[in-house]
Amino acid sequence: MGCRIATFSWAVAEIWNPPSTNLIVCANQTAEVPMATKTLAEFEQEISQRMGRGDLAGAGLTAMACRQAWPDAAAGWLLGSIAALLADEKESALALAELWLARHPDDGRCLLQRAECLYALGRRADALNAAQTAAAAAARPPVRPADLDGIGQFLVHAGEHAAALPMFDRAIMAAPNEPDLLAKRAFVHRYLGAFDKAAADHEAVLALLPGDPDALKGLADLTRQTDDRNRLETMREALSRLPADSHDAATLNFALAKSLDDLERHEESWSHLAAGNRIERGRLQYDASTDRAALTRIAAAFPNAETVLPDTTGERPVFICGLPRTGTTMVERIIGSHSAVHSAGELSALSEAIAAAVARSEGPRPRDWLDYGSFLGRVDPAYVARRYLELAQTRRGDRPRFSDKQPMNFLYCPLIFRAFPQARIIHLTRHPLATCYAIFKTRFVGTYPFAYDLRELGEFYVGYHQLMRHWHEILPGRILDVAYEDVVRAIEPTTRRMLDYLDLPFEPACLNFHLNPRPTSTASAVQVRRPLYDSSLHHWRRYAAQLAPLRDQLATAGIAVD
Repeated sequence: MGCRIATFSWAVAEIWNPPSTNLIVCANQTAEVPMATKTLAEFEQEISQRMGRGDLAGAGLTAMACRQAWPDAAAGWLLGSIAALLADEKESALALAELWLARHPDDGRCLLQRAECLYALGRRADALNAAQTAAAAAARPPVRPADLDGIGQFLVHAGEHAAALPMFDRAIMAAPNEPDLLAKRAFVHRYLGAFDKAAADHEAVLALLPGDPDALKGLADLTRQTDDRNRLETMREALSRLPADSHDAATLNFALAKSLDDLERHEESWSHLAAGNRIERGRLQYDASTDRAALTRIAAAFPNAETVLPDTTGERPVFICGLPRTGTTMVERIIGSHSAVHSAGELSALSEAIAAAVARSEGPRPRDWLDYGSFLGRVDPAYVARRYLELAQTRRGDRPRFSDKQPMNFLYCPLIFRAFPQARIIHLTRHPLATCYAIFKTRFVGTYPFAYDLRELGEFYVGYHQLMRHWHEILPGRILDVAYEDVVRAIEPTTRRMLDYLDLPFEPACLNFHLNPRPTSTASAVQVRRPLYDSSLHHWRRYAAQLAPLRDQLATAGIAVD
């Protein structure tokens, strides 16, 4: 399958494609896997095990053998298609799904797999139509909740939360006591801004699973806790029954920290926050010094002032970046409320396009992802632009402009302008200690491993700060810095400044961003549904004593913290 590589070991990266094996394509090829003695169940188990350990070529061969031995069983076709899609053999994956559907047009699992293949091929409209066909098949008696669940998850992945909701509704009607379905619907309601309905689903989960950590945290995140309305005792009791270093224990510690902060019991809140972060950090393999070195190498890859290169696409994407919890989602919704801009959300397309460009470059490739940072200055920007647009096509919408709110795109500012000379980059800033506290109190899922230890967080912040200073030196006037504090305190002049930078006329709808109905799946999903409030600007000061070592670390690096 090739090796994965990214500017950071925890970032999303494109697969380095090895020479094609051509082992998955044809349904009638002769397999090299002995098949006479295998039962269907044994084939299914072997294919799944091979996929689980990344042996996609072997999984494809075994699926081929399964199709020959059991041509009237779905497993060889469906699992073969899944293996092909994982191996980036998109056309082959689609062909296998459609060959089976030609004989079994109502197979819900294969209909959904067809939707997955079409989506991967960039055929968004066809994929959504295929998902609806799968939904119709899954809803016919006997109703199959698992199929509806899969379709709902696919639609959430495609950013179609409103379309996903009926899938979970139907699944829950068929299986009303399935807590996993209720939990998924709760988060869809949250993304759509239906917080009361989200809370009701979390309550339903707790009725089935008293003390469920995710449901308790979901409720704590949705509303401000008060002295007469909180679940402190329930959370503490649930926490006492868990292994001290477990995933669920971390969940409940973060939930308790948020609840106690609402109640202004700051010492207790910090105690649970530190415990939750300590558990999360202990579950990660992460080296802060390596990340810091990567940031330095990325800056060194672009040492001089950048010149404007020929425009190969004519596109004008808007990149909204900065550290997490600095207001990137809020600004995305402000700009996305403009009639000319579609909010595409947090795309991984840029890092994937850059990794693909690195993989196809001539000469020696980077030996590891640290070398990768040094390599960035030599990639082909025209290829990056083409590949990025291909990957983003399913999410870019039909408005003249689209925004990409991937915070970590600050890593690539010069390369963005090389690929898209007419691009715009809005970089969000925030008081350093407010930023770091907001990061430290947030439990991220699968990203930002620097977030769970204050010293490592400070180390990363220093590297980020130095990198952005370098970008401004070699790209004078091209990146627009926008302070979170300015957005909160002076939204209209700040919005006008952003729209001027984007060459867009002012529209009053941008000031009412909290009324924007588009779903939001980030950690700010609740906050951005409310009118602006400034209580968060100095919230960190309640924890000034606990943040003192971080303050000294940043000040020693020359970063203003007063």
